[in-house]
Amino acid sequence: MTVTINLIGGSECYNSLLTPLVFNIDDIKKLRELGICGILSGTLPTASQQNIFLTVPLKLMVEEAIWLHIKGLAKFKVLRCNLLDSINEILEKDGEQIEKTAKLRLKKSFDLQREYKKEQHLLKLERLGITDSERIEKNVNGNDKLLEAALFIETPTTSNLLNNIHLSSVGWGISDKLLKILISQYGNWDNYLLFQALRDKGYVLAPGGRFGGKFIAYPGDPLRYHSHMIIRDALHYREQPIDFLELAANARLGTGVKKIWVIGSSTETDKGPTNNDKAIVDDNISFYSIEWAGFG
Repeated sequence: MTVTINLIGGSECYNSLLTPLVFNIDDIKKLRELGICGILSGTLPTASQQNIFLTVPLKLMVEEAIWLHIKGLAKFKVLRCNLLDSINEILEKDGEQIEKTAKLRLKKSFDLQREYKKEQHLLKLERLGITDSERIEKNVNGNDKLLEAALFIETPTTSNLLNNIHLSSVGWGISDKLLKILISQYGNWDNYLLFQALRDKGYVLAPGGRFGGKFIAYPGDPLRYHSHMIIRDALHYREQPIDFLELAANARLGTGVKKIWVIGSSTETDKGPTNNDKAIVDDNISFYSIEWAGFG
């Protein structure tokens, strides 16, 4: 089974590609099994949610998208037209029907929630030994405002708009141009080589910005484990100088958050993919872990 990754192009289609997105729930489940967790980012403009309530699309790192394609686990689909124009065209044609469908779906969701919450409230009164019908009715009616405040808006997991927009499949043979565009999103091919080496060793990686690194690495599913390592951007330590103040600061940061600070790079000088359809599979990756031991 292969997953579908959507690459949204700019007005010139292939001249710019935005963050890889996955909209299909089954694909997201499959990615989780493969150790690719991504970040859920979907919400409603008028009903913003906390992170734990966000829904599709799943936003992938560019490295994750490239790794999946190289492993033959994903295929790309590209919106080959201006997305905003396509959406406006659909809204002009079917906007009223889409709005009507959304309102009916919301009303049905609220009705089901009200029914469920009233049933749960009656069961609670029953467990408390309250059996008088008048008292029960007064209690239930008195909680109507609380009940209404507890209703939540369910963000749909499918997009009616996306289904109506023409998607062009790039297929298995990812073009050299498309691969280079994806790589250009972060500009350092060695970062991908670090990602690939760690992912192939079984680590699950996520963006590491909140800890000052490029990635953070988990030994398994992030829902089961804390992250163990902070990986900084690839550093050619044979050619580039190492700032010892930065080294000490990062080591102390890693120790402070109970993680190992890791630097790594390829020992080769190749800076990008080959001219064929597949990217380099580079085994010449070395890593160094740094910890603050403390003294004095």
